[in-house]
Amino acid sequence: MIRHEATRLLQNKSKKNVKPTIQKLPEIYFIILAILAGYTPPLHFNPLFLFFASILIAQIIFRNKISGLVLGMILFAVNLYFLGALISEFREFNEMTLAAKQLLFGGLGIWTLNMAASSLMIYRNAFSEKENDSGIKIATEAR
Repeated sequence: MIRHEATRLLQNKSKKNVKPTIQKLPEIYFIILAILAGYTPPLHFNPLFLFFASILIAQIIFRNKISGLVLGMILFAVNLYFLGALISEFREFNEMTLAAKQLLFGGLGIWTLNMAASSLMIYRNAFSEKENDSGIKIATEAR
């Protein structure tokens, strides 16, 4: 009986730890993407990408809804531009070669992940529950 109770408590605690981690996945994904995009061998990082990664880290720490919405919308717009650049590069191929397929499928895969992450950031910051001082959850909506 005690063993089952301990197992149940451990499972509930692990579920509570997983939810905040899952909620931070878009920011973590974009931090990793920014660091990888800004890296040039042997050991040089573009300061602009490091600055963007530090803004995302600050967003994870402080969880400001307005800056989260702005970041999500900026990333969404940048990804629309990325799609235009991808289609433009793809149209330069005269035939459907292996390189064209790699560009198309690899680019669309990254674009899909980016759009899903930025959309999740927008949704999470626009429609979320906020606790006030008394511990009562209040549904808030960005306008």
